[in-house]
Amino acid sequence: MTITVPPEFAQFVAERIASGRFRSEEDALTEALDLLRRREQKLEALRAEIQIGLDAIEAGRIHPFDAEDIIRRGRERLSGQSSADA
Repeated sequence: MTITVPPEFAQFVAERIASGRFRSEEDALTEALDLLRRREQKLEALRAEIQIGLDAIEAGRIHPFDAEDIIRRGRERLSGQSSADA
């Protein structure tokens, strides 16, 4: 396989080889492709999780979130505990 890359990437790889980070252009390309593959796998997993959430919304299994109501109920609960402790 023959690959041509833009000059800035060629320079980047050459610098990494010179620093000892990679032994060869092939090593750099192998790592780059491995990182891309892992990124794609993570994106695929994230998309699947998002779809689960969207399906739950569509099926009506999700309820609205009201922060003010949660705070109010928490304060009421704490107030009730304080009275019971006294």
